[in-house]
Amino acid sequence: MKKIAAICILFLITACTFLPSSESTPEPDSESGISQASASELAWDHDPEALIIQAFADIGGSAPTAALINQLFAAQVWGDGRIIWVTWTDDFQRQVWQGQLSEAEMADLLETIDDKGFFRLKARYSPRENVMDGSTIGIKVYLLERSQEVSEYDSGAPDRFHELFDLLISGAGAEGVPYLPQSGQLTAREIEFDEWREQPERPIWDAAALGVDLHEAESLWLEGDALLRAWEVVNENPRFPIVEQDDSYFELHLRLPELGVMAPR
Repeated sequence: MKKIAAICILFLITACTFLPSSESTPEPDSESGISQASASELAWDHDPEALIIQAFADIGGSAPTAALINQLFAAQVWGDGRIIWVTWTDDFQRQVWQGQLSEAEMADLLETIDDKGFFRLKARYSPRENVMDGSTIGIKVYLLERSQEVSEYDSGAPDRFHELFDLLISGAGAEGVPYLPQSGQLTAREIEFDEWREQPERPIWDAAALGVDLHEAESLWLEGDALLRAWEVVNENPRFPIVEQDDSYFELHLRLPELGVMAPR
């Protein structure tokens, strides 16, 4: 009889141990865990210099040096609602756009981010199997009371993460105009081609007209026409931005404040 009583007590203790608590926390990426945040939780720094949202994309694999140095963040939003984002044409030319979100549009964007459960997503997603040289995309959000960074290597993130990423790289509803940088740091690397191989026509760099000799361009700060010419060349082919100056060829590496993944040195 005592043995039966002991078994019953043990059963009750075990049942209580595995009884789900009403205060249990849902999985970070569980749809049921999505809840609207209060206005204070979505408050942001309105300073025009304050970075609020940043989306980034790394295509993975081996990439030319120029592609790495010329890489830009996919989208960025600052405290005053200024937004800059990157798109690509079918022939892989880069287009960079700038727009302006009103305070109400900024609030709506942050509410959308919260409604998608962004702040309850895991910090990193990746496939179960090993993937070599996969691409990575990510989103960072910096608010007054909380911040969150979520990235995905190759696959694994829920659809709503991709929906937010696509929203940001489409300008989040802002009307875009071409972005023109005001300053940038240029390094020109002289390269050689095989004489026997026919070379495609390359953009021309007019050193006299632009006031910049590429032989002397080593971490050189540019403004005005020289900067815009370098910007045009780099956007046309970020992986192999090669120009011809007289009888020489140069690969252009342009580092931009704010936008460049690799900041000026």
